[in-house]
Amino acid sequence: MSKTTLATAADTAAVADAPRKVPQVDPNRVTVDVSGFARKSLVVRLPPDTIADDLKEPGMWFRVQKSADKSLRQHDAVYLIAFDQTWVAEAIVSEADASGATLAGIRIVQTPQRARLLLRDCNYAVAWDGAGYYVQRIADGHRMSGSVATEQVAERDLRRLYAQPVGHR
Repeated sequence: MSKTTLATAADTAAVADAPRKVPQVDPNRVTVDVSGFARKSLVVRLPPDTIADDLKEPGMWFRVQKSADKSLRQHDAVYLIAFDQTWVAEAIVSEADASGATLAGIRIVQTPQRARLLLRDCNYAVAWDGAGYYVQRIADGHRMSGSVATEQVAERDLRRLYAQPVGHR
């Protein structure tokens, strides 16, 4: 083996052994559902790379804890929605401070996968971004439209990307 091959193998092993970085929850993806006298209920749309095991990591809430109105407090109820909506979780905040929050009683529920695919053709595809549907160019992944609430509106946006015949409107 050459020195280059040994170095590449060592680099690959180091990357494989590196701990996975837990995604940070964006405060803009946290919604206060109910704010009561003693506690509140929050709905959280999780970042794209979040796995259920990440919910055990207090540091994922660091950015949320900097927000005055959305920060987690002890005894708050949290409803968490995975980015791709394949699972949801419910939990109670057992401990919280400025650097993070610890969840307890985490109950995870798997949700059924889509029974049908989103519209796509050879150039464009309707995609989900965690908060709505949008049109994406397949060739380079470029986002061609903004997020919309329904799949049907995104399909309309996809069709509008193609030229209309003269005289038709």
